[in-house]
Amino acid sequence: MSGDKKTIALTDDDLNVRSALERTIRKHFPDIEILHFSNTVEIKKYVLNNPDKIDLLILDIHFGMGETGLDILPDIKKYSPSLPVILLSAMEKTYGQEVSEKAGDYIIDFMSKPVTETELIIKIKKALLSKDDKAKKLEKLESENALLSEMLSSQDSGGAGALFEKEVLQKLSEMTKVFAPKPFEPKENVIINGQEIDVLAFTAAPLPFSVMVFEAKYFPNAKISGGVNEPMRVFANGIEKVSTKRRNLFEQSENQFKQVSKRIEKVLKESGFTKHEEIYRPFIQSFIVFPDTSDISEIETSNANRYTKICKFKDLTPDFIIKTAFAMPKRQVSEEVKKIVLEKLF
Repeated sequence: MSGDKKTIALTDDDLNVRSALERTIRKHFPDIEILHFSNTVEIKKYVLNNPDKIDLLILDIHFGMGETGLDILPDIKKYSPSLPVILLSAMEKTYGQEVSEKAGDYIIDFMSKPVTETELIIKIKKALLSKDDKAKKLEKLESENALLSEMLSSQDSGGAGALFEKEVLQKLSEMTKVFAPKPFEPKENVIINGQEIDVLAFTAAPLPFSVMVFEAKYFPNAKISGGVNEPMRVFANGIEKVSTKRRNLFEQSENQFKQVSKRIEKVLKESGFTKHEEIYRPFIQSFIVFPDTSDISEIETSNANRYTKICKFKDLTPDFIIKTAFAMPKRQVSEEVKKIVLEKLF
């Protein structure tokens, strides 16, 4: 974090606990910035995208259900290696031994609820002093590597890319008048010829009936370049990041387009449609979606499939989808074909 102003993050599922901690902290640190998080997913996502923002994390262990504070410590330290963490728990007897065995070097201190004012302030001062300039330089270097790793792990179920994919799905699912019945993630139950599909959707009437395929690419705060005949290149802070997973930017989208097309032809043929009638099958539109902080201005699209669009997360609006659907060539898809595609495509 730049400047003298410090930031403390409070993560606890109880708002009353967080508010009480904030009141005590502000008595002794009036200029400090306080961030509130009610669950482990929120704090992991924030630290991933802001590895240098927080100077101290006060993390509760028990959240009622799901992950514990102990569970997410490896991820937190991977994103922000020198971030001081103080664990907080109302169940010292339950977690005391586990803290020492599992938390290890991940934490700088541990506090039991209820926390006294003196203990809280002393431990906060100690933690803030621990984050010196040398630690910050190390953090910046290691967080860049961790960030790159997360960028390129978009297919990992626990990776940041998977979280971004779910954000894309959630946003599309809110467009109830655009898609029928609603967008979904087919990769959990179907893989077409080895090709995973991130999000699939069908446009709803009165829009022309189309199949929309969305691929989420998680590259925050990075400049992306590349095209159809060249590998994807990723730059962070002006430095190119090398990865063995690098490949043609449009390769996966092109494969998805082809496999969905083949699948449509197959289900129509199995349903008794002749070759002539198959020309009335729906068009397919592919979208490659990047985070809003990605710089995609240097991506070369001139040789890309004309039915592939690159866009940012903010561009995914009903108006954008509607204009895209109406811009495609018109095909008179019969109600029978619509029914077959909706029921049997996946």
